[in-house]
Amino acid sequence: MKSVTSLVALLLALLAACGKSKAPSSNALHDPDPPRAGDNVLHVTVKDAQGKPVDGARVGLVYDMPAMGAMPEMKGNGQSKPMGGGKYDVSYSLLMLGDWYITLGIEPPGHPPADLRFKVSPPRKGYTVESRGAGGAAREGGPQMLEVTPERQQLIGVVYAKVERRPLSLSLRAHGRVEVDETQVADVQTGQPVKAGQPLLALYSPDLLASEQDYLVAIHSQGVPGREQLVRAAEERLRLWGLSSEQMADLRKRGKAEPRITIHSPASGVVLEKNVVSGTRAMAGNVLYRIGNLGRIWVLADLFESDAPYVQGGQPATMSLPWASGVTWNGVVQFVYPTVDEKTRAVRARLAFPNAQLSFKPGMFVDVNVQVPLGNRLAVPDNALLASGEHRYAFVKRGEGQLQATEVKVGAMAGDYHEVLAGLREGEEVATQATFLLSSEAQLRSALPRWGAP
Repeated sequence: MKSVTSLVALLLALLAACGKSKAPSSNALHDPDPPRAGDNVLHVTVKDAQGKPVDGARVGLVYDMPAMGAMPEMKGNGQSKPMGGGKYDVSYSLLMLGDWYITLGIEPPGHPPADLRFKVSPPRKGYTVESRGAGGAAREGGPQMLEVTPERQQLIGVVYAKVERRPLSLSLRAHGRVEVDETQVADVQTGQPVKAGQPLLALYSPDLLASEQDYLVAIHSQGVPGREQLVRAAEERLRLWGLSSEQMADLRKRGKAEPRITIHSPASGVVLEKNVVSGTRAMAGNVLYRIGNLGRIWVLADLFESDAPYVQGGQPATMSLPWASGVTWNGVVQFVYPTVDEKTRAVRARLAFPNAQLSFKPGMFVDVNVQVPLGNRLAVPDNALLASGEHRYAFVKRGEGQLQATEVKVGAMAGDYHEVLAGLREGEEVATQATFLLSSEAQLRSALPRWGAP
């Protein structure tokens, strides 16, 4: 053990070695010597290369006692107070006697920073130097460096990953409801499966009877001027009634008007609505039958408002049933609605899926997944980032035994990776395991200056 008074010479040598031609010098004395269990003060004097006092320096102090048995590790920070004339008093409190490790960091304005780590063991006098060097200061606002020896990194399980560009793809998940494809719906105007052309109902109409009689009169009006125009007009009226060319040919062959018309299905599909029974009175424009082809269906899905910038028509999608694990169906996003629901804050998308086996029925609930390729982007593993309020941090490897807590601005999260917008460069190595232990160390050493900030 060396006496505390000889700390003056060590600090002078340390700071001279860390700087350049203008490196400052410093001395420090304990009050009391040795430190006691309770309040202590470290008196520090900082001078430049010409021996002039340096004011405005950042002086930080961190003290810690390693865990012993069931007793947890104890750590804390000192409080620096400038006294003028290059003098600084750093107060700190030790909870008990024993071996304490103290890291003193100094960042003089216009000079390189430096630090010194030493051990004191009250009630014995003196100290033992553990490490010294430039850069790794433990003070708020200073360089965010954290010294963790390779041995300790291995002990706590630190693992690194490279920051690199990789193809990212968002996976947007949502719940959806099966609906009939409205482009495959046919309404019969004036769930049993039907085929195109299959008779649905017989409709009686005096107006139809009059139109058929006008048609028969027109086609038998030989030699009457304008006969062809009369025939075409009568045919058009019958077509508006829904008569096909075959039915009009049958009328000409029969030569007798029939007040009843048989309505045939205009498409193959399933009867979704039947609004008539025998004797029902129908008016023009009434929907008598609604027929839908379920060979292709729509799914209306509500996505998060935050997904709106990413989802768009033409993107591939998959659909699954909650009770059919592992089975998926492929489809496509057809349309994204232009508004957001004011109550749920959801944006609705319409997806189309084939349904050849008629497995999906209108009204069923399904799970959908929309894949959004983002291309190659700079990314970092999600487990390398620590959250502090609105901020994200990563521990970047800067050298042997040195880590820097760096704030990272992130973009989209794609699977297990976060897009990096700022804060990290391609090829840098970041810690992906033991980050919680590193963050605890960094907080106590003030290596995360904005930790806990909103």
